[in-house]
Amino acid sequence: MELRPWTLPNFLTFARLASLPFLIMAILGGRHGVALVIFLAAAITDVVDGYVARRFGMGSPLGAWLDPIVDKFFLVSTFVVFALPSTPTSLHIPVWLLVLTVFRDAFALAICLVMFLALGIRDFPPSILGKLTTFLEISTVVAILLVNVHRLPAVVATTCMQLVAVFATVSGLHYSWRIVTRLPRPAAAGPPAPPA
Repeated sequence: MELRPWTLPNFLTFARLASLPFLIMAILGGRHGVALVIFLAAAITDVVDGYVARRFGMGSPLGAWLDPIVDKFFLVSTFVVFALPSTPTSLHIPVWLLVLTVFRDAFALAICLVMFLALGIRDFPPSILGKLTTFLEISTVVAILLVNVHRLPAVVATTCMQLVAVFATVSGLHYSWRIVTRLPRPAAAGPPAPPA
């Protein structure tokens, strides 16, 4: 299988990954305005690389795997940083929410691996609930950054966190249901063979 690593969408994905340390350093340094710019720029490149891949046929097997992994790495990293008590922020992500979101993502990844390795199922696209959960996670990070630069009331960010908790739980249960529906059905037992 040709990975086709040298495409514009993959370059944008690698650039997004390269910006992550600067985002983390900005948050830990209390430079939330800078962190907001980096995070929004990364979100824009995520949209652009998806559009370019579809519009100009630049999609690749490497990009199909790398893009969602980088997105999750971004979200998990920012959630971890905002959950640290030492992070200079006016609003922290509760540890229980961090554990819930990480468990849900690890569970979804484990499902994909099991479906591929055990059953040979290669296509296991994210559900609408999964996409909504990711969108709410992104909204939570943006909301916390906006709270820190005094552009948003804290209640908006806390509401986003509550919605993430609800949708992470529901989407995790939905993934479990999808596994059950994709499992091969056992063959029905036929009539007993006549005695020899």
